[in-house]
Amino acid sequence: MTKTITLAIFMVVLVLGMVIKETQGEENQCYEYISTPQENCEGLVCAHDCTMKHGGNGVCVDTTSTTCICTYDC
Repeated sequence: MTKTITLAIFMVVLVLGMVIKETQGEENQCYEYISTPQENCEGLVCAHDCTMKHGGNGVCVDTTSTTCICTYDC
């Protein structure tokens, strides 16, 4: 009986620790929309521009649009 209770308490603490860790990382994220001069957004160009400008991660909104979303640490 005590093994079960101890294991349950350990699991609750573990899960709460993981949730707190993930939410802390999200607070420091900034976003910037980068317009690309090409007709269509290209993933590699978007990622490169974002890395050079902010050291972040760039992703195209859609392959048919010209908008790149850059996510980086504030």
